[in-house]
Amino acid sequence: MSLIISGSGAISGKSFAEICRSIDQWTDEAKVGSIEDMEELFANLAQEYRLFLQDKQGEEQITVEHPEFGTLTASYSDLIQHVVNHGTYHRGNITAMLRQLGYEGASTDYIFYLYETTQ
Repeated sequence: MSLIISGSGAISGKSFAEICRSIDQWTDEAKVGSIEDMEELFANLAQEYRLFLQDKQGEEQITVEHPEFGTLTASYSDLIQHVVNHGTYHRGNITAMLRQLGYEGASTDYIFYLYETTQ
């Protein structure tokens, strides 16, 4: 079970059309049966990011094409910052949905994750 980020996203140089063609596959791969499966998927994804980024220099530039927004030349560090911010956005959405369903929700701050995993 693996989402191949280094070979599948804009950060790897794939075109917008190639990414769109892969969405169904990624969605199917993300449908897991248990928390343990999700943890494995997350661990594999984290490892793929590590392997991909170990060969990149943070300020190395990449050009990304988007049919609506045009051409962007940005550093890998800018794109990684986008990934982090975008993940924060989605964690906020999930927390809001849980609260709307009557659940308390959970803190999504990274610092609390660090406290939990380092003690």
